[in-house]
Amino acid sequence: MRLIEGFIMTIKHEKRKPAGFYPSIFQIFLSMLWGGNHTSIKVALDYSPPLQIGWMRFVSGGLVTVIYMCFKRESFVIKSAEVFPLTLIGILFSVQIVFMNYGQYLTTAGHATALNATFPIWAACLSHFLVPNDLMTRYKLLAIILSYLGVLSIVFLDTGLVTPGISLSGDLLSITSAILLGLRLVLTSNFAQNMSEVKLMLGQLIMGTIVFLIASQLIETTQFSYELNYWIAIFYQGSVIAGFGFLANAWLMKRYLPSTITFFSFIQPLSGVTVAWLILGENPGRGLIVGLILIVIGAIIFSGESYYRSTRIFK
Repeated sequence: MRLIEGFIMTIKHEKRKPAGFYPSIFQIFLSMLWGGNHTSIKVALDYSPPLQIGWMRFVSGGLVTVIYMCFKRESFVIKSAEVFPLTLIGILFSVQIVFMNYGQYLTTAGHATALNATFPIWAACLSHFLVPNDLMTRYKLLAIILSYLGVLSIVFLDTGLVTPGISLSGDLLSITSAILLGLRLVLTSNFAQNMSEVKLMLGQLIMGTIVFLIASQLIETTQFSYELNYWIAIFYQGSVIAGFGFLANAWLMKRYLPSTITFFSFIQPLSGVTVAWLILGENPGRGLIVGLILIVIGAIIFSGESYYRSTRIFK
């Protein structure tokens, strides 16, 4: 029974509500930070293999999480009812990051950013079935379609299907990563209703570190570098994203309906493609302009519908 309750929340009085103005602004800020994640991974991949980068990132993010838990005096004790959520989220996290890192290894930073940014689509679809009061509406569906078209425009409009540095396998891995991320965020939001969201974040980082470290030692050759760019990239994807970013996102997901939080992550491809252009020299072309227009229209429709729901239902 507990397993089923973990997947489908049966709370009689749902505490989560649609995100308002300030939570949405904060999520947009986080999405802009997250946009640089794939560029930092791409930079680090010039020096170290994918799995090694993964465990180094988790250690960096884990240190930030432990410091935060000590500051907030969060308990490190695992209760029996928390074993399943921690295990499931940890497994999903590890598998998703494997797909993300190898997908990034096989395609461009801009491409991986845009494709991974489709996770709000999967999160919104899954929330329809797994989260009370987070049902799909025609406005939400229209906003998702427009925003997804915007993402596709960013990736494909100028370049076509054949571009140096892009592969079908890398794209498929990135899309799979996005689906798993959408599922993980929805389940994290559900589980966090009955346990500390910070403990969930630390649990996934610990499991990810163990899995990636063992796998890296078995199939990769460990490589480090003294280059400053390398350590800046590790710090960014670790302390900034896996530390601060994960904690901030979990805080939002615990308090607000998943689809109203994850939607604004469509800002990620705009930020990510721009960062990849500035740092890696990946020219996004005219598709960025078309994509921006579609995504902004989608955001206006979606946020407007969410605001209407929050004023009528969750007043």
